[in-house]
Amino acid sequence: MSILARLEIKLNCQETLSYQMSSLFHGVLMEYISCEYVSFLHQSQLHPYAQHLEYREQRWYWVINVLNQDAAGAIFNKSLLETNCINIQKRGLVIPVECQNLYKYSYKELVDQFYHMEADRYVQIHFVTPTAFRQQGKYLFYPDIRCIYQSLMNKYDSAVKDECLYDEETLSELCANSEIKHYDLKSTRFHLEGVRIPSFIGKITVRLKGTQTMANFANLLFQFGTYSGIGIKTSLGMGAIRIMEKRGKKRDRETD
Repeated sequence: MSILARLEIKLNCQETLSYQMSSLFHGVLMEYISCEYVSFLHQSQLHPYAQHLEYREQRWYWVINVLNQDAAGAIFNKSLLETNCINIQKRGLVIPVECQNLYKYSYKELVDQFYHMEADRYVQIHFVTPTAFRQQGKYLFYPDIRCIYQSLMNKYDSAVKDECLYDEETLSELCANSEIKHYDLKSTRFHLEGVRIPSFIGKITVRLKGTQTMANFANLLFQFGTYSGIGIKTSLGMGAIRIMEKRGKKRDRETD
C-alpha cells in the first residue's frame, strides 16, 4: 500500500529565514536525490512531493512531504535523513539541524476515514505559505473553491496512478455544497527568480453541505492537501496548508 510521508527538519538557525527562501531549500533537496530521479521530476507535470519553510514554536522547520512510495524511497534517502546541516551555498549559510521527525500515513488510512468516519461539516484551513492558482494565463490569488478542489483532485490522481478522483460532475457537486463562511486572509507576494507571484496567506472556514458522503470526500481531499499543498509551485514552497483540528485529534503516525 502506498504512503504519504512527511519529514520535519527542525533547524537550529541564528540567521533570519523566511518562506521566500523555500526555493533555495528546494535546490538543496535536489542535491540529495539521484540524477535519475531528478531527471524524472523534471519531466513530470505534477510533482509527487512538496516542501516549504515554516515558523512555529519559535523555530524554523524545513518540511518535506512525499505523495507516494516511489518518491519516499528516492527523496528520503540515507544522505538526507542523516544530514546534520543544511548548506545554502547561494547565501553562504550553513544551518545546523537540531532534529528530524519522519511521519507516515497510508492511503488506506485516508480512504478508511472516507468510508467509516462521519467527517466534520466545518473545516478550517490554514494557508501557511503564499498560495495562488493559475487560470487562463493569469494568477488567481484568492481561495476560489473550485480551484482548491480541482488542484487537490489533480494532485491526488497524479500521485496515485491506479485511482482517478477527478471528474467534472463530482467537482461541480463539491463546489455546489461548499461555502466559505469565515476568512482571515491577506494578500502577499512570493518571490521566485525575479518574479513576484501575487498570492494569499491566512485562514478560511469551509462549511460542507449535502450528503455525509460528499462531506467525507471533501475532508479526504483536505487531509491529502496537508501533504500535497494547494495550487501552484508547491514544490518550491507555495501552497502549504494545515487543517486546524479539534484538540485531541491526530493525523500522523510517527515512525522510528
